[in-house]
Amino acid sequence: GDITFVELPEKGDQLKKGDSPCVVDSVKAASDVYAPVTGEVTEINQDLDNEPELVNNDAEGDGWFFKLRLSNPDELSGLMAEDKYSSFVENL
Repeated sequence: GDITFVELPEKGDQLKKGDSPCVVDSVKAASDVYAPVTGEVTEINQDLDNEPELVNNDAEGDGWFFKLRLSNPDELSGLMAEDKYSSFVENL
């Protein structure tokens, strides 16, 4: 469903891969957002406080949640490439 509310982490939060620093509420349910890698939150998207629908309309652009400074760049090798992720999502 469409995102209606986003709870963001705080700037400076230290996250470990797999932590749940965000919660998104939709019309149907609340869901956790997990950190894909370990690092420090350097920036949060405060626009989501007033416009959570940005996630629905432009998740890979203006609807981003937070930015991290990586603590362990080797963790990036465990992430899917965009084409593999798209195929994975299509098959859910």
